[in-house]
Amino acid sequence: MSGDTRFHVHHDAPIQVGRRERLGVRLLIVADGAFVFGMIFSYFYLRNLNANNGWIPEGGHTLSAMSGWVSVFPLIIAAITHRIAMKSGNAFKNIAPITFVVLLVGLYLQWKQLAHMPFQVDGEAEGEKIFGFEGAYASSWVLIAGANMFHYILGAFVALGVALRSRRNDLNAVLEFWRQRTVGSWLTWIAISGIACAITTSII
Repeated sequence: MSGDTRFHVHHDAPIQVGRRERLGVRLLIVADGAFVFGMIFSYFYLRNLNANNGWIPEGGHTLSAMSGWVSVFPLIIAAITHRIAMKSGNAFKNIAPITFVVLLVGLYLQWKQLAHMPFQVDGEAEGEKIFGFEGAYASSWVLIAGANMFHYILGAFVALGVALRSRRNDLNAVLEFWRQRTVGSWLTWIAISGIACAITTSII
């Protein structure tokens, strides 16, 4: 008995593949959005609750209203730069690396902000070492900054991939167009997320 054991691959049209990939990223955005707006809800809930003066304890530190915006501006610039690159046609490969560099700058700014936050409590009580944060405000701030850091890492990774692929000549133009649009959706979302988080942390 004999049979054909060759594996048959059924290729979908590039436009179908591109739309599927974009749908997958949009579902990821929905899931990520639930997490981000869950953090924002928690921020305002704990702020209004302020149980036992635990939002900002006596002697606790706060950051300025502009602190949240400093590390968010690169997200906005990166999203705009990518949109400009998409509309530039053949100049895309020259503009796309700028998006990656902007996100790297933002990643550094966000890391620097996290590394120098004045919220840590490091001491001893009853012979045991204690490490934590001053209050609910501090914990919420660190969590939001960590989410921005995560967005920067993913955004930089995706932007680097797009920049490298833009210099190749052996790729399907239709599929690459859809992938650029997919990346645009992600960069737009993390910019919106950053703005929402900056507005939140500006309300102390």
